[in-house]
Amino acid sequence: MMEEEIQEGTSAAEEILARQRKEKKELQAKIQQLKKSINKDKKKKKEITAEIARLEQEQQSRHSEELAAIGHKEGLEGQQEESNDTEISTEVTEQESEVDSTEGHGTQGPEKKMSKAAKRRQKKADANRAREALIREEKENNRFCARNVEAAKLKALLKARKLKMFEIKPDGDCMYAAMAHQMTDVTVSWLRSKASQYIRLHSDDFGPFITNPDTGEQLTPEEFEEYCDQIENTNAWGGQPELRALSQVLKRKIEVLQAEGSPIIFGECCNEEKPIILTYYRHCYGLGEHYNSVAVLTGEEVEDENDDET
Repeated sequence: MMEEEIQEGTSAAEEILARQRKEKKELQAKIQQLKKSINKDKKKKKEITAEIARLEQEQQSRHSEELAAIGHKEGLEGQQEESNDTEISTEVTEQESEVDSTEGHGTQGPEKKMSKAAKRRQKKADANRAREALIREEKENNRFCARNVEAAKLKALLKARKLKMFEIKPDGDCMYAAMAHQMTDVTVSWLRSKASQYIRLHSDDFGPFITNPDTGEQLTPEEFEEYCDQIENTNAWGGQPELRALSQVLKRKIEVLQAEGSPIIFGECCNEEKPIILTYYRHCYGLGEHYNSVAVLTGEEVEDENDDET
């Protein structure tokens, strides 16, 4: 009698277990369909995830109760393992939902494909950064070139006298134009004419110091006359002979500041008027040697210079 009861109990348990396995397969199929229906709606994902968890929990509880009613211990242990599997499955589903949600918001997960417009903007930004880096590198390299070193030294010399450079057009008239800038009612042509006349009248004083640029020899009388004619009627560059001549014509001291060495002074005895101050550049301009004029620094400019240093 006892054996028959056991056999009947075992047969009933097998039937229940077989049915439960079928129900589990059906539920898993339903869960897969629910997962496939998940879209990028964050609220909808949470609802489906919660629904899956509810269905699995209800099935687990019902199956456990059915097996407990017939005292099937093995079945209860199996249900406990399946319960753990269910929890893991639910956790994975929630994680998948979170990943899908963050993909929709662009905060996590695979990067979205960049649009053509975004690629163009990125390319332009990269090009600008490369150009700015090149400019910074070029500036750093140029800090120590002869041109910038010369300009910095002359700027410091002028600042010490509360002066600043006044830019003159870099052409053959620059020396005369720089002088005219510091005088009243004086033109470049007038200065050229006066310099030419003075040198011509004092050929004995100037002749020995003016040489042929090609041969290095002293000028012949014909070449000397041509030299004086070029001073007056062309835009030939002016230099020390012309500065010396004009200091005597104008009765004014002319001081030429240069980056290296002491200032060159012409007409040292002419102290009645304010001296004319020129700045002389060897490297600053592509055409070669150049003269600029000067101007007085204003109070605000002096303060700005001091602020730059600090």
